[in-house]
Amino acid sequence: MLIDKNGNAIAITTTDAKGDEKQEVSRLLTQLPLKSLKGRVVVLEADKGYDAGWLRQFLLNMGIFPLIPYRKIKGRWAPEINEVTHFFKLSPQRWKVERAFAWLKRRCRRLLMRWERLFVI
Repeated sequence: MLIDKNGNAIAITTTDAKGDEKQEVSRLLTQLPLKSLKGRVVVLEADKGYDAGWLRQFLLNMGIFPLIPYRKIKGRWAPEINEVTHFFKLSPQRWKVERAFAWLKRRCRRLLMRWERLFVI
Protein backbone atom coordinates (compact mmCIF):
# COMPACT_ATOMS: atom_id res chain seq x y z
CA MET A 1 0.00 0.00 0.00
CA LEU A 2 1.24 3.48 -0.87
CA ILE A 3 0.02 6.40 1.21
CA ASP A 4 0.56 10.13 0.89
CA LYS A 5 1.95 12.37 3.61
CA ASN A 6 -1.51 12.71 5.17
CA GLY A 7 -2.09 8.97 5.52
CA ASN A 8 -4.52 8.63 2.60
CA ALA A 9 -4.17 5.50 0.47
CA ILE A 10 -2.92 6.24 -3.05
CA ALA A 11 -2.49 2.72 -4.43
CA ILE A 12 -3.24 -0.72 -3.02
CA THR A 13 -2.41 -4.18 -4.27
CA THR A 14 -2.71 -7.60 -2.66
CA THR A 15 -0.17 -10.40 -2.77
CA ASP A 16 0.31 -13.82 -1.28
CA ALA A 17 2.18 -14.13 1.98
CA LYS A 18 5.21 -15.81 0.41
CA GLY A 19 6.02 -13.04 -2.08
CA ASP A 20 8.92 -10.61 -1.89
CA GLU A 21 7.59 -7.11 -1.20
CA LYS A 22 10.46 -5.51 -3.11
CA GLN A 23 9.32 -7.27 -6.29
CA GLU A 24 5.79 -5.90 -5.89
CA VAL A 25 6.84 -2.23 -5.77
CA SER A 26 6.93 -1.95 -9.56
CA ARG A 27 3.38 -3.31 -9.83
CA LEU A 28 2.20 -0.87 -7.21
CA LEU A 29 3.91 2.15 -8.76
CA THR A 30 2.34 1.55 -12.17
CA GLN A 31 -1.00 2.52 -10.60
CA LEU A 32 0.24 6.03 -9.80
CA PRO A 33 -0.66 9.01 -12.01
CA LEU A 34 2.94 10.29 -12.25
CA LYS A 35 2.16 12.53 -15.24
CA SER A 36 0.17 14.84 -12.96
CA LEU A 37 3.25 15.31 -10.77
CA LYS A 38 5.49 16.78 -13.50
CA GLY A 39 7.80 19.45 -12.15
CA ARG A 40 7.46 18.27 -8.55
CA VAL A 41 9.93 16.22 -6.57
CA VAL A 42 8.41 12.86 -5.76
CA VAL A 43 9.99 11.14 -2.76
CA LEU A 44 9.29 7.54 -1.82
CA GLU A 45 10.05 6.74 1.81
CA ALA A 46 10.39 3.11 2.80
CA ASP A 47 11.98 1.08 5.56
CA LYS A 48 15.21 -0.94 5.43
CA GLY A 49 13.39 -3.96 4.08
CA TYR A 50 13.31 -2.24 0.68
CA ASP A 51 17.09 -1.66 0.56
CA ALA A 52 18.12 -2.99 -2.86
CA GLY A 53 20.28 -1.37 -5.51
CA TRP A 54 18.04 -2.45 -8.39
CA LEU A 55 15.00 -0.99 -6.63
CA ARG A 56 16.74 2.36 -6.09
CA GLN A 57 17.72 2.44 -9.78
CA PHE A 58 14.18 1.53 -10.86
CA LEU A 59 12.74 4.39 -8.79
CA LEU A 60 15.29 6.88 -10.14
CA ASN A 61 14.45 5.84 -13.71
CA MET A 62 10.79 6.57 -12.95
CA GLY A 63 11.70 10.02 -11.65
CA ILE A 64 11.13 9.13 -7.99
CA PHE A 65 13.74 9.90 -5.33
CA PRO A 66 14.19 6.82 -3.10
CA LEU A 67 14.52 7.75 0.57
CA ILE A 68 15.32 4.27 1.85
CA PRO A 69 17.78 3.73 4.71
CA TYR A 70 20.63 1.37 4.04
CA ARG A 71 20.92 -1.86 5.98
CA LYS A 72 24.11 -2.12 7.96
CA ILE A 73 26.15 -4.78 6.19
CA LYS A 74 29.75 -5.28 7.21
CA GLY A 75 32.13 -4.10 4.51
CA ARG A 76 29.52 -2.13 2.57
CA TRP A 77 29.66 1.64 2.45
CA ALA A 78 26.40 3.45 3.10
CA PRO A 79 25.87 7.21 3.32
CA GLU A 80 24.66 8.74 6.55
CA ILE A 81 21.05 9.89 6.58
CA ASN A 82 22.01 13.56 6.92
CA GLU A 83 24.12 13.31 3.73
CA VAL A 84 21.08 12.21 1.76
CA THR A 85 18.34 14.26 3.37
CA HIS A 86 19.79 17.75 3.57
CA PHE A 87 17.23 18.82 0.93
CA PHE A 88 14.28 17.27 2.76
CA LYS A 89 12.58 17.80 6.08
CA LEU A 90 12.16 14.40 7.68
CA SER A 91 9.80 13.64 10.48
CA PRO A 92 9.21 10.19 11.96
CA GLN A 93 5.60 9.62 10.94
CA ARG A 94 5.37 5.86 10.71
CA TRP A 95 2.13 6.08 12.68
CA LYS A 96 0.36 7.38 9.56
CA VAL A 97 1.18 4.17 7.72
CA GLU A 98 0.05 2.06 10.66
CA ARG A 99 -3.14 4.13 10.95
CA ALA A 100 -3.93 3.45 7.29
CA PHE A 101 -3.53 -0.31 7.86
CA ALA A 102 -5.69 -0.14 10.98
CA TRP A 103 -8.41 1.74 9.08
CA LEU A 104 -8.44 -0.92 6.35
CA LYS A 105 -8.58 -3.76 8.85
CA ARG A 106 -11.42 -2.12 10.74
CA ARG A 107 -13.48 -1.19 7.66
CA CYS A 108 -12.72 -4.22 5.50
CA ARG A 109 -12.85 -7.16 7.85
CA ARG A 110 -12.57 -9.68 5.03
CA LEU A 111 -8.99 -8.58 4.36
CA LEU A 112 -7.89 -10.43 7.45
CA MET A 113 -6.92 -13.97 6.52
CA ARG A 114 -7.89 -15.51 9.82
CA TRP A 115 -11.49 -14.27 9.54
CA GLU A 116 -12.23 -15.41 6.01
CA ARG A 117 -11.71 -18.92 4.69
CA LEU A 118 -13.32 -18.48 1.29
CA PHE A 119 -11.17 -17.57 -1.70
CA VAL A 120 -13.87 -15.28 -3.09
CA ILE A 121 -13.93 -11.81 -1.55
